[in-house]
Order: sequence, then C-alpha cells, then structure tokens
Amino acid sequence: MEYFSIIKDVDVFKNPIMEVGEYTLRPTAKGIVLDSDGNIALLSNGEHSLFPGGGVEEGEAYEEAFIRECKEEIGCDVGVLYSIGDAVHFRANGMKKYETRFFVAKVLGEKGYPTTTASGELACTISWLTEAEIFKILEEQMPYIRADDYAAHFNCPTHLEAFKKYLGMKK
Repeated sequence: MEYFSIIKDVDVFKNPIMEVGEYTLRPTAKGIVLDSDGNIALLSNGEHSLFPGGGVEEGEAYEEAFIRECKEEIGCDVGVLYSIGDAVHFRANGMKKYETRFFVAKVLGEKGYPTTTASGELACTISWLTEAEIFKILEEQMPYIRADDYAAHFNCPTHLEAFKKYLGMKK
C-alpha cells in the first residue's frame, strides 16, 4: 500500500514513546463530504476540527465504514465519489497502526441529525464550510494542538494533508 502521509511518534514528539512490540492494525475511513452547495462538513470539538469518519468494523469495507460513520457523525447519507488515498500512523501509545483511507463523497438527499450515541462525538459541532474556510481552520489549528492531546498530533496534520491532496486533485 502506498501512503500520502506516514507519521510516527518520533516525527511528532521531542521525547517520543519507545516502540515496544508489534503494532495492532486499526483500519479507519475518513473524508470530505460535500453538500449540494459545495460546502464541506467539518467536525469540531472546540479544540480542533477534523473531517467525519472512524474505525472500520470487522467484515466491513473501508467505503462501507465511511458511509456508516457519516450517518453516525453528521447525520447524512452519502455517496462516495472517489478515494483521495491512504495515510498511516504508527502510534507507540497503544502500539496501534492506523491505516486511514480518505474519501470524497456527496450528501444524498437531505441533511439529517447524527445518530451516534458516543459522548465525544455528540459533543462535536458540525459546520458546513467553503474550501477556503476549511483550509484556514485546518492550517491555523496546527500550532495550537495541546501537548497532551496525543491523537490530535497525528490526526490534525493528516487531515490537512488529505485536504491539500483533495484540492490538488480538483485542478
């Protein structure tokens, strides 16, 4: 598999966690969702903003997981248009290898309401923003990632890189 982004603890932290043992694979599916006006869904927990998506369940394909996650997190049925590509995180904290496939999708029908019951997801705000607004938010949040927000040090730069790849593919 070829990756557009590879991140390890050593790439992010001054004092990285030592890698001990083998990584357990955690496949994930995330992406850019466009509404009928061309605006893009962005989830914010008040500290950082990311695209919708999440873990691939056993027996589920990446695309199926992304469609399910969009229903859960942004309340929309979506149709996948294409894949942007894959990214990988080697996270020493928990020894997990996150393989993330990023998609571009469009909303099918009307926007609804999230169906998730996960408290962390319920606390997120959903915004529908222009490409320029998305780019500004993703780029400007980078210096403000809290030192103790381990996952954000991986997710935020990867979502920014995926968005840049998406913009480049549109040209």
